[in-house]
Amino acid sequence: MYQTMKKITVLLSILLFSCCTLLVAQQNDIQQNWRLAQQYYSRGEYDKALVLYKQIYESNPRSSAYYRNYYKVLLALKDFDSAEKLIKKQSKLRKNDASLTIDLGLLYKNKDEPERAAAEFDKALKSITESQVHRIASTFITADEYDYAIATYEKGRQLSKDSKAYGREMARAYQKKGDLSNTISCYLDYVASNPKNAQLVRTSLQKIVATEEHMEDFQTQLYGRIQQDNKAIVYPELLIWAFMQQKDFEQALVQAKAIDRRLNEEGDRVMELAQQATGEKDYNTAIDGYEYIIGKGEDNALFIPAKIQLLQVRNKKIIETNEYTPQDLANLEQDYMDFLKLYGKNPTTVSSMRDLSHLYAYYLYDLNKAIALLNEVLQMGAVDPFYKALSKLDLGDYYLMKDEIWESTLLYSQVDLDYKEDMLGEEARFKNAELSYYNGDFEWSQAQLNVLKASTSELISNDALQLSVFITDNLGLDTTAAPMQMFARAALLLFQNKDKAAFVTLDSITRAYPEHSLADDILFTKTKVVMEQKKYDEAVQYLTKITTTYNEDILMDDAVFLLGEIHEKHLNDTEKAMEFYQSILIEHPGSLYIVEARKRYRRLRGDIFN
Repeated sequence: MYQTMKKITVLLSILLFSCCTLLVAQQNDIQQNWRLAQQYYSRGEYDKALVLYKQIYESNPRSSAYYRNYYKVLLALKDFDSAEKLIKKQSKLRKNDASLTIDLGLLYKNKDEPERAAAEFDKALKSITESQVHRIASTFITADEYDYAIATYEKGRQLSKDSKAYGREMARAYQKKGDLSNTISCYLDYVASNPKNAQLVRTSLQKIVATEEHMEDFQTQLYGRIQQDNKAIVYPELLIWAFMQQKDFEQALVQAKAIDRRLNEEGDRVMELAQQATGEKDYNTAIDGYEYIIGKGEDNALFIPAKIQLLQVRNKKIIETNEYTPQDLANLEQDYMDFLKLYGKNPTTVSSMRDLSHLYAYYLYDLNKAIALLNEVLQMGAVDPFYKALSKLDLGDYYLMKDEIWESTLLYSQVDLDYKEDMLGEEARFKNAELSYYNGDFEWSQAQLNVLKASTSELISNDALQLSVFITDNLGLDTTAAPMQMFARAALLLFQNKDKAAFVTLDSITRAYPEHSLADDILFTKTKVVMEQKKYDEAVQYLTKITTTYNEDILMDDAVFLLGEIHEKHLNDTEKAMEFYQSILIEHPGSLYIVEARKRYRRLRGDIFN
């Protein structure tokens, strides 16, 4: 008896193993045929794909994936009768499946029977339950029936009794349909229910609101929603984002302040906005933002940082816009002094001390005060070495402005030695190379510049390359270095704020060497000086001479672009500015200014938003 049972067990094991092996082999065959059928289908070889898909489907008719591909290939072959029979068979296996009704409607659509197709689509729409919404809407979208997909989501809202449900899905359907206004509306529905996903919504809307028309629509809808629901913070936050997309930091700040007051915040969002406004050179808005934070009182955690950044941005406004009066300079100096008197000269106020020294050196022309202030920084024991190094570089510049060359190069060399593998060291080396250039030691300067061309800092690398090329172009072919030595001397005089002496030196080069290659460089150098003095008509004269007399030289496109900028920003002559920008586009297609010139030309012509 035992032996008999043992034999039966062995036989059953063998039979089970054989069945499993056969099943695995069959499954492998199906997978192989599936891949082959997909290749045939993708290549448009529908007849070959049909044979395999039919075989696969018949192996398991209940598989929705097998059915779906078999159905698709029948439609591709326009075998509508077989496709209809297939759908009816599936309907018996999968009762109340609305996606099959859609398939039948799609079949009628392909047969060019729109009324029958619409009837089936309507039937599917009526029959869906809440749990089917996503799948049915997805089926409609795959069939390019976006209106029915949207209607499906609308029914889902009714079934769920949530008027903002399926916001993101509806937004995508509307976007595929090309209805961007409703796309925006649905994204606003979505973000109202999912405020944590505001960044996702901003990313999705980025391209949609890139035109003025749709940005205006977006803002109009936001204002409407804010009026309807004044408790939702996400809407005014999106409004801030909308203004920032347009670089309208002033309006963005209005909204940021309102939210800050409403939520009784400490000013963090205002601080961030002010910093971004500074980065975009909207200094007035930045100043307004910092002053708002300061107005919250000394107990506020951001009071001192806002104070420091307010002084910095007022300094930047003077340096970069060149729009200030002597009284502005005096007021800023007094504000710095008041700040340092209140908070002391210590490691935490070093950046303000550096800024004040810069004001003294370059705008109030008091180098002794600038140097004394930075020497105080260097004598402090607990100052971050990085800030000490920056102060040394500044101090080196101020000694150079006083014509104390030895003190200057000593400070640059100290930073170079302390930060050999750092960008600060590279900047120090560049300053020493520039100093050698000023002194007329072009060979030594070139040796240093050649090394700095490979700098990790793009700015230093570009400056080194530019000065190196300039020296080579204007020295290499001459029998005498005298013109270049005179030009370098003039450059040093300009650095030392001795503009009149510099102009005398430049004019002497023109008289002594009228045909020298430096002629256009002399005119361009004078242009930059008179622009700082706000003598824009005089700048136009110099630049015009470059474009008419030296139009084959390397500074030609620089001169044309700058003429456009002067007419646009300072002479308020839009038409003339457009002429110069257009000249860059047509006559200087290889210019580095081509992208910016095109952008400005199109903006002045009114073609683009922003």
